[in-house]
Amino acid sequence: MYCQHCGTHNEEGAKFCSNCGKLLKLKKQRGWMLPVALSSLLLLMGSITGIGYMVDWDYGKLLHLSDDSSTQSIEERVVELEKPLKPLLPQQIQTKTVKPDKEKTEVIKDSLPRVFTIFTRDGLGSGFLYKKGGLIVTNAHVVAGFTDVVVRNSDGKDVGGKVIGISDRYDVALIRADGFNNLPPLSMESRETPIGTEVIALGSPQGFENSASVGYLTGLNRDMELGFVYEKIYQIDAQIDKGSSGGPLLDAKTGKVIGINSLLYKENNLFGFSIPMHSVIGLVDRWAASPMSETAVASLFGVYDSYTASHNYESDIAYDDEYTDFYEVDENEEVDSTEDYEDYGSYEGDFYEENLSDFMMSFRDEYEMSIQAGDYTFLLDYLLPGAPSTAEFQKFIQEVAADGRVYQFFSTDITAIDIQSDRALVTMDLSYSVTDIAGEENYIEKTKTYTIVMDSDGYYQISNVVDN
Repeated sequence: MYCQHCGTHNEEGAKFCSNCGKLLKLKKQRGWMLPVALSSLLLLMGSITGIGYMVDWDYGKLLHLSDDSSTQSIEERVVELEKPLKPLLPQQIQTKTVKPDKEKTEVIKDSLPRVFTIFTRDGLGSGFLYKKGGLIVTNAHVVAGFTDVVVRNSDGKDVGGKVIGISDRYDVALIRADGFNNLPPLSMESRETPIGTEVIALGSPQGFENSASVGYLTGLNRDMELGFVYEKIYQIDAQIDKGSSGGPLLDAKTGKVIGINSLLYKENNLFGFSIPMHSVIGLVDRWAASPMSETAVASLFGVYDSYTASHNYESDIAYDDEYTDFYEVDENEEVDSTEDYEDYGSYEGDFYEENLSDFMMSFRDEYEMSIQAGDYTFLLDYLLPGAPSTAEFQKFIQEVAADGRVYQFFSTDITAIDIQSDRALVTMDLSYSVTDIAGEENYIEKTKTYTIVMDSDGYYQISNVVDN
């Protein structure tokens, strides 16, 4: 055996070391239980993964043995290894903070004060607070052409609202209700939501305000054209109905707005469709930064045939049981995309200064929108097919989208309208800034003259543009 004090090898059974003379301690069997167990474990591992573990195995390394002058015995070292680990202090433990999912009841309770019922002379719909300052998103078909609406919150408070953004191509509109200026907005989801996500639909189905229904996002990338263009919309099985239009579709776990409830499948009412929020954020932000004029809003759908934009509709609201704000999809019915909404029929037949002014202001709104979105299709209804200027517009929009230029528009003013026998010339003063990809900003002022003609159906279209 070896001396525990100096390491000299002695004969088996010796009581004193032949080198240092100190008493030899007998080894206890329990002192080797740990390495034996480990050896057995590694043998098992070796049988699975190879024998390299056994070749490099060294008990001395495990027990920290050495030939130095340490006086710690093997038994003491083995016992030290067998001690339980000292628990780490809380500040020594590194943890990743994960924000817990919200309960659905909490999501609904937090969201309802920022979900509204929108009233017009023709019916009602829903909406939700998009940005601070009382900016409320809804469907375009809910407020189609109206500039003044009534907005009611979950407590039954009614305030006046004004439509400051609306599209006749995409079913989206923006309302400003100053009475809710200080209310914090809902959070928006800026990315596509995966199929299977649990969702909550809020709104006023059939006029039942402050309603919530729970379901799932059951389909993606559905394309339709029903008076408006619906691209890559969500399919949902949460219950929605007439009056739900414009209400928010929420992620049931995060509470973020992922969509705008817009369409109902008529055959069985078991599922509906919602416009993805991430697809219209750019459009709504543009309206928030640069609101449309009252004239431009009212002109898109021709609703104000006998009412003025300043009329107070609050006193005209009829609380009927039937509302026609919600589009329905009938699989057995062919839908004429022009049946329910006028395009530019109000400009048909002749040139009038007021109509020309409305047409051009609407065009400029869509033009700015197309630049921001990098999408030429916004302009299709305004430009004469085959005209040289039409191709130039398309090329320009593509170039802006490719090189990352950012345009900010400040003013658009009509300075002259010249009506001729077969055309009209509209002159506009424009001011805007352009920021290139390097961050350099240039302020620009221009005067342009647009030539407007009527196509074979009597609709206004731009055939040429020149810089003055």
